[in-house]
Formats: sequence, structure tokens, C-alpha cells
Amino acid sequence: MEQLAKVLPKYKENIIVAVVFRKHFEWYVAPKNLWKMDYEKLYRIWKALYSRSGRSYEDFEREIGSYEDFCSKRWGIEVLNEDTASHFLGHLFKCRYSADELRLLRTMARDDKKVDYEPSLYIDFDSNKMYSVYPKPENFESFVPDGWSGRYGDFSAMIPADKRF
Repeated sequence: MEQLAKVLPKYKENIIVAVVFRKHFEWYVAPKNLWKMDYEKLYRIWKALYSRSGRSYEDFEREIGSYEDFCSKRWGIEVLNEDTASHFLGHLFKCRYSADELRLLRTMARDDKKVDYEPSLYIDFDSNKMYSVYPKPENFESFVPDGWSGRYGDFSAMIPADKRF
């Protein structure tokens, strides 16, 4: 299984995500676009925006790629949900961080880089809930799978005390 290399948090690029899966809590740091949970919804919106701007479908496919190409960037996972989480997280195995690691990195970061260490998402695959505090206009909560709850709002109270940093 191809695993993504471990990356450092970087504002608006590599985001910190709290994940609950099979009653187990982990922190992950990975490129933000991997965390838009329903790629079909995202692709459909991008396609509509292209159409409204007067650009052709050919321009869209040239810039974004076909839907299959688009999904291949996330190992063919169209919808990230409780059924695909194991496969997805397997690819992100090297991207896991402990609270101690994140705390140390944040402590060592320059003041202007501290924002890199703010968690952006909380995804609970066991309860089908996603919370985002990622700055607007980015809108992760609009891309949750059908049957999921997606909200913009503080999730800090949901982080177990021993996992806070």
C-alpha cells in the first residue's frame, strides 16, 4: 500500500485533523484536499463553477481532470466514510502524530507559524460526524457524505484530555 510521507503542518496546505475510528483517537497531518470527504460533491461544484464562468467542459477536464483522475489522487476513494476509512487511513499511517509531538513542534515554531498548529477538522467515523474550524470560504462541512452531520464550529471539548496539545 502506497503511504503518504509524513509532512509538517502548514497553514492552508497540510492541516491537522482529529480522527475517531473504531473508538480509537488519532491526530493526522495531511494535505487539506484529501479531507473533502465526498469527492463527487466537490467535483460537481467545481464543474458548475466552470460552467457559470463561461469556460468549457474541455477546459475543466484539462485543468481538473476527469472524475476518475480526480479520485485517483485519493487512491480511488470517492467517498471518505466509515466504509472507506480503514483503506484511507492506511495510506496516512506515516502522517499520524501524537499530542506530545504536536505540542513540541508548536512550542518550537516561530510566533508567525503557530497558526499552523491549530487543528482544522474533527472527523468521527464511529458517529458519522465532522466538525470544521477551517477558515472560510473553504467549506469542509458541505462535503460530508450523505447521512453524515457536518458542522462549522469548535470541537475542542470533544478531544480527550490526554490527546490535547
